[in-house]
Amino acid sequence: MSRSCSTCQHLKRPEIDRRLAAGEPAAQIARDYEVSPSSLHRHRANCLKLGSSNAIKKEAARGSAAAALLPSKEELSGDYLALRDHIDQIVAQAEREGSLPLAIKGLNSVRHTLDSLARLAGHIGGPQVNVAIQNNVNVNVAQIADRLIKHFDREPEMKARVAQALLAIDAEDVGAKP
Repeated sequence: MSRSCSTCQHLKRPEIDRRLAAGEPAAQIARDYEVSPSSLHRHRANCLKLGSSNAIKKEAARGSAAAALLPSKEELSGDYLALRDHIDQIVAQAEREGSLPLAIKGLNSVRHTLDSLARLAGHIGGPQVNVAIQNNVNVNVAQIADRLIKHFDREPEMKARVAQALLAIDAEDVGAKP
């Protein structure tokens, strides 16, 4: 039977895991949390399936470089303005030549490309969460009262207490109405 991971059992494990995933040096984390460096190394490799801090930093740098290659808001804004001007010119020419549907299809394709770049760069869109709430709860109080009274029919004391509670609810409802 194998031993359990001592780092997994640590009270500050979420913080340790976050720092390891961020690529912080294991030696510093081990000192900060009084964990053995070898245990922390095994935890990172076996439990978290993470590479070394250098490998994590390299991956992060690649991601940063890829993000840096995406167009800025200003570049996209300029592209949209240029596209608008280009659309105006092409539409005017297409109207003169009678080929408006084909020109519009081409421009629409260019617009979709710009939209995709803007979404990819995180300038528009973002995660959308749709939540549906159904609030048409039909409660028939008389039906509930009948069921409770029938259920406690053989227990007169309980039946009386339920009836009193229902009357109190009914009185509250009458008092709450304008």
